[in-house]
Amino acid sequence: MGKKMLPVSLGLAAAVLSGCMGEAAEPVVEVVQPEAPAFHFASGTLELGDFDPATLGDDLFDPCTEISAEEYAAAGMTGVEPEPVIAESSNGLAEGCKLDKREVWATRSVLAARTDLADVQDADGYVVEHPDSVVPELYTHTVPSVNPYQCVAQVDTVRGGLAVAVSVSGLKKDEIDVCEDAKVELEDLFNAVQDGER
Repeated sequence: MGKKMLPVSLGLAAAVLSGCMGEAAEPVVEVVQPEAPAFHFASGTLELGDFDPATLGDDLFDPCTEISAEEYAAAGMTGVEPEPVIAESSNGLAEGCKLDKREVWATRSVLAARTDLADVQDADGYVVEHPDSVVPELYTHTVPSVNPYQCVAQVDTVRGGLAVAVSVSGLKKDEIDVCEDAKVELEDLFNAVQDGER
């Protein structure tokens, strides 16, 4: 007759199991860095962030060629054409293109600026505000002593400031929040290219 196998005591089994569990490796937690906020254009990703106006050189983002007609259209912007007078009137500190008017009383343009938030805040006569926005770090600026009916909504990117300027005229111009209009235009452009599939 063969030898009878004795059952392992529960105490011994518990000791063996607890020993195994004690030797288990700590779980690995992977830390995922959040994606930097950006415009995801077909021409490439334009990250929001700081830039140095003194060293930007020829790397200024060109909204007239690096944003497609389809991307503008998705933001409700049409009739995009380069506007040389922007560079001339700003002494080369901005370049950009004009857009069709959504309303007869509003002139709109998309700008690339060589001036950042610090430059604007330091400029005489400028009024800078930081409204709530879906675009991180968006700010608006006006020069009331020059034209109280024009406002620029801007966000700084690694390739210069990207902005929408809106200027209003007509009998009802005092009833229009021109900075709100400019902010909404820039938000529309930002939202139109956020699918990240470009």
